[in-house]
Amino acid sequence: MTAQTACEECDHLIDKAVADDGEAVHCPRCHHHISVVHRSPVLAPIAYASAAIMMLIASLMYSFMSFASAGHSATMNFAQTVRSLITYGYNELALLLFVTLVVFPLSFLLIICYLHSAMLLNKKPPGAKACLLMLQHSKHWLMVDVFLIGILVSLVKVMGMADVTFGLSFWAFCLFTILLVKTTIVTDLPWLWRQLVSPMDDVEVTDKERSAYANNFQLCHYCGHLNGLDVATCPRCHHHTHARKDPNLDRVLAFLLASMVLYIPANILPIMDTSLLGGSDPATIMGGVILLWQLKSYPVAMVIFIASVMVPLAKMVAIAWLAYSVKSSRNFEPQKQLKLYRLTEFVGRWSMIDVFVVAILAALIRIDGLIVIYPGPATVSFAGVVILTMISAMSFDPRLIWDDSHSKENHRS
Repeated sequence: MTAQTACEECDHLIDKAVADDGEAVHCPRCHHHISVVHRSPVLAPIAYASAAIMMLIASLMYSFMSFASAGHSATMNFAQTVRSLITYGYNELALLLFVTLVVFPLSFLLIICYLHSAMLLNKKPPGAKACLLMLQHSKHWLMVDVFLIGILVSLVKVMGMADVTFGLSFWAFCLFTILLVKTTIVTDLPWLWRQLVSPMDDVEVTDKERSAYANNFQLCHYCGHLNGLDVATCPRCHHHTHARKDPNLDRVLAFLLASMVLYIPANILPIMDTSLLGGSDPATIMGGVILLWQLKSYPVAMVIFIASVMVPLAKMVAIAWLAYSVKSSRNFEPQKQLKLYRLTEFVGRWSMIDVFVVAILAALIRIDGLIVIYPGPATVSFAGVVILTMISAMSFDPRLIWDDSHSKENHRS
């Protein structure tokens, strides 16, 4: 019997590593997407990525929004959002915004254009392996869509106190977000590995119904190549191999504990301070939710409460539960555990909405002598909670859920 790859979420052996054009390959056991290839796998990514780059440039050149109140006005653009954070001494948050909203998305799109353009010209691009690894690492940190929702939440908060006008950059950013999401959908990394590096070879397995590990193979998480358990470096992508990411869960629990520690000041300290006519009105996350509820902005209050309070807490509980289920000797249903893991990974970055809302309001509402909004100390703590829980979830290996008790003992030894 032969196989080409294994599922990265349940370690089930897969016959076919890469889909044909216009088709998809899924894991028959957990239904994870192994490879989904667009009908036009070369031209479609180039078209969407090129359009997204143009919209990104346009969104950086003009104003996002204009704010007018009591005869005073202010204008916000992306550069001003970053500068306002630096002005208030929040250099880390300014760097976070710049990296997740400009550096990573732009690098992601340029690499896609570079690789697919080379294929269009029937050339092998230099540095293809490094580029593919960069795509693999950066895709988790693209927060453009989260920032767009943050803008919309900010609008609801501002519209009650002033007139808001949308600038060209706002509409360009909306198109940029849509095009970036579409680019990620039509780009298939396993297909790129096959086209630019090498196709997958069939490997002989003794029992196809058992996992790759049970057949003495380990999956490379970056290129999908099956390697023997004694192989330390993947020969296809030259990345370090491991049977499981963190078999003892030390890294998972360390980042989880750190996020729990930061969660306390994130909710106790003020996340935003509003200076109105010389008076100061600091607000915590829950204080902002209560204020929005009192103003009858029920949908926005619910969004902030769910994204900023419930999601981080639920994610920490979920990661702790997954770690417990792996460590304990009790038998849990792996399908349900995997669904919990997927949900935990998906919702994690959306908690960054509150951080983006504070950054946007601090840049937009700056009318000296009338009203100024300052970021609060909880902003840094809250951003730390989001990042640490994301890293903790990424460090968790869902294949541990499916391991039988004998495999668990082998991994932990």
